[in-house]
Amino acid sequence: VENESGALSRVAGLFSARAYNIESLTVAPTEDPSVSRMTVVTVGSPEIVEQITKQLNKLV
Repeated sequence: VENESGALSRVAGLFSARAYNIESLTVAPTEDPSVSRMTVVTVGSPEIVEQITKQLNKLV
């Protein structure tokens, strides 16, 4: 994700708006200071995980 104010809030908001739980969340820097790596762990059916992935890709 872009390393900017509100990026984490948008990702968390995507989960909370759909009542999905975040099991684990890690944010780390990358070689490009304008981009951060975000690792999100969740549990759900393959269909739910696919839907979450599509929504997250829209945020990137």
